[in-house]
Amino acid sequence: MRSKRLRLIYNPYAGRRRLTAQLDTVIRIFQESGHEVSIHRASSPEDVEQIASQSMDVDRLVIAGGDGSIHQAVNGLLQISAEKRPVLGILPVGTANDLAYALHLPKTIPEACKVIGKGNSFEMDTGKLNDRYFVNVASAGLLTDVSQKVDTRVKNTLGQLAYFLKGIETLPSFRPFHIEFENEGVRYSEEVVLFVAANGLSVGGLRTLVPRASLTDGKLDILIVPAAGWPETLRLLLSILRGEKANNEKIVEFHSSNLKVITDRPIHSDLDGESGPESTWHIQIGPKISVLC
Repeated sequence: MRSKRLRLIYNPYAGRRRLTAQLDTVIRIFQESGHEVSIHRASSPEDVEQIASQSMDVDRLVIAGGDGSIHQAVNGLLQISAEKRPVLGILPVGTANDLAYALHLPKTIPEACKVIGKGNSFEMDTGKLNDRYFVNVASAGLLTDVSQKVDTRVKNTLGQLAYFLKGIETLPSFRPFHIEFENEGVRYSEEVVLFVAANGLSVGGLRTLVPRASLTDGKLDILIVPAAGWPETLRLLLSILRGEKANNEKIVEFHSSNLKVITDRPIHSDLDGESGPESTWHIQIGPKISVLC
């Protein structure tokens, strides 16, 4: 029986360089599980996507990094036809590791390697915003681009605390924006401070934001926080952080598999913690992808 071919792409700066110190252990576990291993040290996010898009020569593509690295890898993999596309494996060494949480992956690197070695996989939904795919969340508005603004060294030192500190810093300069869309015959037109289309169970480390979301139901969980003056807006955001939004009738929630959102001015989106397209947005369910878990 031939060895299964596995390519490991790793972000050397993710998660306080946790993987770098355990790289030999990772290689050993993969080889002991019958894999022929090749390794690529990513020099940039774009490098991850490019290498992933050229990985039709392997059976499994393993990405070691956070949600942003997984995002780049998936956008590369989905450039490969389904019959030639390798199965995706994940070593969660980022800050929030939202997708790894949704997949119930082990937190330690050796245990996550063993999961990949066993080879059990399932077909996971992806989302698509215009021409970019996302695996966990597409969002816009207050606090959503914080991960893009936090310095990598600060993120590695402070972890999720760095996100919250940077988020507080952005509050005074934030302007609400107007959105319009139609869903199941109902037209929505509102000033908002936050728009979220979630595929996974956790967003930015918030484990209770979309607790009923599913990675396999072919739908996205839409969450919208309307603008209501800063005291009320802050109260709404705090209710989300505490997991109490279900009791707040002002927060809009529904499911959708296809949505076109128009805004009153160009608004940047965030996809899995990476910069995404400006509005207008066509948000829909993308193709499924095989993931080891």
